[in-house]
Amino acid sequence: MKELKNTSVCYPTNEIWFICWDNTRTEIKAYGSILPSQCLETPWVEIDYYDNEEQWVEILIENGINPFSPAEEIN
Repeated sequence: MKELKNTSVCYPTNEIWFICWDNTRTEIKAYGSILPSQCLETPWVEIDYYDNEEQWVEILIENGINPFSPAEEIN
């Protein structure tokens, strides 16, 4: 049986933003932010973390995602 991997981040000092990619880093699977009072646990291991929201937004928009659009969903 293949070993399952999880990535987790808990209680960062400041809010951080993240983008989870598929294993080939060609498709965004999840994105969001983690507040100092929160934890993130995900099965995705290809994750980029940002301490600058503007940079995070730029990467999402470059990949066709508007994080401010309420209708935006990813598969």
